[in-house]
Amino acid sequence: MSMLIRKRQLAAKIEAVEGTAETLLAADAGILVNFSPKASYDPQMYQRDPVRASLTKMGKLAGKRSAGIDFSIELKGSGLVTVEPEWLRLIRACGFASNALKKITIGAITTGPYLHGETITGETSGATGRVVLKTVNGTTTLYFIALSGTLETGEVITGGTSGATATASVDPTSAGFEIKPVSSSVVSLTMGLFEDGIRKVLKGCRGTVKFNFKIGEPATLDFSFKGVEAGVADVPMFTGVSFDNTVPPVLLNAVMACDGVSLNIGEMEINVSNTLASKDKIDDAKGILSFMITGRDMQGSFNPEMVPVATHDFFSKWFSNTPMVVDLAYGETEGNKFRFYAPGIIYNKIDDGDRDGLQLAQTSFDLTGSMEPGDDELAILLL
Repeated sequence: MSMLIRKRQLAAKIEAVEGTAETLLAADAGILVNFSPKASYDPQMYQRDPVRASLTKMGKLAGKRSAGIDFSIELKGSGLVTVEPEWLRLIRACGFASNALKKITIGAITTGPYLHGETITGETSGATGRVVLKTVNGTTTLYFIALSGTLETGEVITGGTSGATATASVDPTSAGFEIKPVSSSVVSLTMGLFEDGIRKVLKGCRGTVKFNFKIGEPATLDFSFKGVEAGVADVPMFTGVSFDNTVPPVLLNAVMACDGVSLNIGEMEINVSNTLASKDKIDDAKGILSFMITGRDMQGSFNPEMVPVATHDFFSKWFSNTPMVVDLAYGETEGNKFRFYAPGIIYNKIDDGDRDGLQLAQTSFDLTGSMEPGDDELAILLL
């Protein structure tokens, strides 16, 4: 029987117990994956080579059984601001957390701006929240993550670090989700790749992800997971899978700024660059419990058209290690809009680029965050 490489399904489920494989069902396979997901195996191979009268080698022995799955998906929302998209469990296993995002309408801001990450407190309610996005006077929407209580209409909201104040004119409402990095309590996945009659299962999976943006196309996420081989068997593909049919927004009519200056970019990428290490376990039949995220080195790049120094001094900012905000927002429909906010990028390389005769500033940068509490080098808003 011939098998077709395009007939593939990816299933993924968060593990209740790290490294213990979950039973995968059709409900876990609703993620649309771009051609072509690939499972690969990299077991430790021990070479037996005892000395004797012959130079003939003996066969290798399979030891610890690590494996991986690589694939790409389109970036899209669920279509509802209160419903997480299917792919969110994937990015959680890449060292991110998801928080319910709130918004509240405010009046004029005094002593501001509100600072990204600072704690706000309601004067009357005593409710607290964490600010998402630097918010300057003239901005009428304040995004935040609720920490305690509920902010109220008519009360003054004060920033704990900035001292900024503004009066709320309505009660807060749901705005979508905030996705941010975390350094602990990262979930693990059981993942299965169904290949037109063959099922390959991995357990204890964690990974890394790269975001790709190209004008006129949907953004994509390139995932690379590592896990533990958990069986290869003849199993039919799922039937009755319910796929999310939301159409991904394309990168058009976007708002993009670096250090407050609008730059005309054609492409941008953000690479989380997690370090993945096996959590070896001597009493496990495969020798590995799971893979852990032991570090990350978040990097990015874009290719804006070169502008005069008076508009944006690329080289001075590079040479002086100037932290800058990168802010990219696009999408037209609620539940399917995105905003990528990096509060402290630092250029690490600028080179000449050429697009049909236009001079570009081919730029690479580091994504940095605060010393304390950290885990704030990138905020992804699903709006």
